[in-house]
Amino acid sequence: MADEDIEIQGHHDLNQINIQIAGEEAGAREFVSSKVSVRNNVPTNIVTFRDFPVGTFPKPLKIVKQNDPQPQGTKKVWSGVMVVAGTNTAVVAYRQS
Repeated sequence: MADEDIEIQGHHDLNQINIQIAGEEAGAREFVSSKVSVRNNVPTNIVTFRDFPVGTFPKPLKIVKQNDPQPQGTKKVWSGVMVVAGTNTAVVAYRQS
């Protein structure tokens, strides 16, 4: 399974970021991690996805701010910093159990 990096621009809010990640995962890719990068002097998110086996899809993922409560019925799969609405923000990714 190959990893692929996708840019999710840093001007998006968390809802928009979650929608973009869900779109990638609907294509049988699984969110792995994210890192902050700078492209054209603008901070952005470089999000890594891994191909999922053909015919299968990952369980739903939700990224929330670090201080927000963990969504019920989920497990933590990643934490770090993403650019959210133009600001570096500590976030946590939870996947449905």
